[in-house]
Amino acid sequence: MIRYSLCIGAALALGMASAEEKPFTVPSTAKSFWVETFQNSTLFDGSTWIKSSAKKYREQKVSIQEGPKLMGEFAKDKGLIMENKAQHYGFGAKLPEPFALDGSENKKSLIVQYEVKYRDGVNCAGTYLKLLRDTPSLDLENLDDKTPFTIMFGPDRCDKTNKVHFIFNHQNPLTKEYEEKHLEISPPAKTEDKLSHLYTLAVHDDNTFEVYADQVVIKKGGLLTHFKPSVNPPKEIDDPEDQRPNTYEETEFIPDPNAKKPEDWDENEPKTIPNLKITKPEDWDEETKGPWKRPMMTNPAYKGKWTPPMIENPDYVGEWEPRKIPNPEYYEDLHPARMDPIGAVALEVWSMATNIQIDNIWLGHDLQDAFDFARESWLPKQKAEELAIEMEPKPKPKERPSRNKKDESYTGMAKEYFNIGLDYAQKYPLVTGVGVVFVLLIIAFIRGLRQDWDAEFRHEQENQVPIVEEEIEKEGAEKDQDEPIEEEIFENIKLPELNNNVPVDTEGLRHRRPSTTQQA
Repeated sequence: MIRYSLCIGAALALGMASAEEKPFTVPSTAKSFWVETFQNSTLFDGSTWIKSSAKKYREQKVSIQEGPKLMGEFAKDKGLIMENKAQHYGFGAKLPEPFALDGSENKKSLIVQYEVKYRDGVNCAGTYLKLLRDTPSLDLENLDDKTPFTIMFGPDRCDKTNKVHFIFNHQNPLTKEYEEKHLEISPPAKTEDKLSHLYTLAVHDDNTFEVYADQVVIKKGGLLTHFKPSVNPPKEIDDPEDQRPNTYEETEFIPDPNAKKPEDWDENEPKTIPNLKITKPEDWDEETKGPWKRPMMTNPAYKGKWTPPMIENPDYVGEWEPRKIPNPEYYEDLHPARMDPIGAVALEVWSMATNIQIDNIWLGHDLQDAFDFARESWLPKQKAEELAIEMEPKPKPKERPSRNKKDESYTGMAKEYFNIGLDYAQKYPLVTGVGVVFVLLIIAFIRGLRQDWDAEFRHEQENQVPIVEEEIEKEGAEKDQDEPIEEEIFENIKLPELNNNVPVDTEGLRHRRPSTTQQA
């Protein structure tokens, strides 16, 4: 009754606390170019988010869910969840108009920002965004890994690989072909916990960039200096038709042609010789230790093969290099930051983790506006997640009962083993049922064997009874034949006359062992 009352009281307290909580509201998004908070969105109804119809994405399971109840007001904050593991995901949202950096007054920066949370932890999963190139043929229903993108940005984790991608496609102005430019050294992603982490990419018209994690810079540099292959090709290249002259000397040192081998230089001297200072021990037993051998030592007269010393080559010119010619494919792009316009935002990834949450995707032209939005949305939510994790009931470690407190009686031991078996049966009912059936089958098998053994034993006893009776009869007949012979022997023996005056020792006779004849 007391326990029931406490439960009711706790439920009322939680109800009152939730009633007093401030309702969740989305911060203002007026300063963004495009934003997705998933609060009022519906998936795959054709309005915003569209799922790819390609075969490898058919089994993808994506939903919009609220947060845990322990997160207070942020329990009503919704996010997109990729639920399954070992799954390809492919879906996206088309932008109302192309998004680009063109160097104009209000478009001198390109900002991409979003949140990633691994609810169940992560060992291998891609969670990066693809900002798809705006083309007339862009169709999200046909989205796949070959759909052209302008920027790929976000965390990627798989075993030892853990980094934040930043890749952009650059168009060659001469050939009009696109080539991916990869950041040389990618910064690490935040994948060690189950909190929401904020990733921000800022690309500026002066060809610089910054990558932020939780509003802290983790990488910055230039598009012209920190990417491979480089944006602009070299002005000059090696002449493919130039060949090294035969007289061109690349050897820096050569053997001295004037050097001669000294007369006392003996190349035939062995490297090691027997050590004459060591003699055979007097107690050496060749039968047990084998024949004695004198140890070897380094030959002081050994010099090896003579080689002339090396001198500088007077004809040395240096390492040959082909002559340079102007690069016929050279071009200079002064504004690689002004990339192709972006027509859609997509997630096209492979994941081995469950319940990956994506939230608050922000596209804009002002870094400060994106940070202001994150301070009102992501920052308090992360603090609420930290508190929720602290409030979660932690599983108590199973403590082994102390031997001193353990009931050593048979009753106590029986109760202990019974409780262990009961707990196991409740935790694994199917395994327990199979085990019980298996034990019963073994018991039935053993009982059947015992019945067979008893029947066989009784049958053997019945067969042995007549044989025993015959043996007894034979022994009796032999005794009857032997008795007359014994009587005749005793009749021929003359016993001395007994003196009637000697008292009879009745006590000695009482303790005396009977003779063999009497026993017979």
